[in-house]
Amino acid sequence: MKDKKRREFVKQMIGLGVLGLAAAGTVWGGKELLQREESPLRPPGAMPEHQFLALCIKCGQCLQVCPYDAIMLEDVNGKAGLGTAYIDPDKRGCYLCRALPCILACPSGALKHEDADDVRKTHMGVAVIANESACLALNNKPVPKSERDLIFEHTKVLTPAERREKKVFDIPNPSEKRTLQVELLKKVESYVGKQCTICADLCPYPEQSLAIGMVKKGNGYIPEIRSKCVGCGACVELCPTDVLKIIPRKTYDEVYGKKA
Repeated sequence: MKDKKRREFVKQMIGLGVLGLAAAGTVWGGKELLQREESPLRPPGAMPEHQFLALCIKCGQCLQVCPYDAIMLEDVNGKAGLGTAYIDPDKRGCYLCRALPCILACPSGALKHEDADDVRKTHMGVAVIANESACLALNNKPVPKSERDLIFEHTKVLTPAERREKKVFDIPNPSEKRTLQVELLKKVESYVGKQCTICADLCPYPEQSLAIGMVKKGNGYIPEIRSKCVGCGACVELCPTDVLKIIPRKTYDEVYGKKA
């Protein structure tokens, strides 16, 4: 009788083990990974999501050459596909570097090399106003000194420890990277105590006014997202009050509709 019970117990454990493996396969390699409802914001030149996941070899070359430390690799707790490259604009947006070194560094084709010759060709998503009432310009409020720490947090140059935490490694010209980030820091800091037009003024698109601009609304002003917005996320990072968000992969026409 004891032997029979022992055999039944072993069968049950084996069955549970098989079910567990099947479930794990679904989580790590099945449709849930390839067909998420929301795509993460990918670096410039990213192929369509299902192709990107198939092509990205998780080498980290793109993030190593990013001058602004914008690109990160997803960890086991994230939703962007373990080890794949993504951008979190709440932490650091993309600044559309000339020649887009992240694309040139990609060895697998997950980032399309034909997009590297002109930042206007890249498309990451589109910005939207998610919290209009918080806009400083709409409320005629200058960028307050109390926002200084937040601005520094958004634009600071990463320390070696922070770079390790974000899985951002050294690049061939670290001094050049530091210079670019310090320049950005100084630009943003210069708005403290003044009317906030940071999102429009510091948009990295070559023709800024075609991507975003400030328009009159009531007694103040509000950012207006325009048709050339590529969804780089710089405006999201730099906004002192979290007015803007990026919808990854979507086009301007899909979100705002075609203009007559």
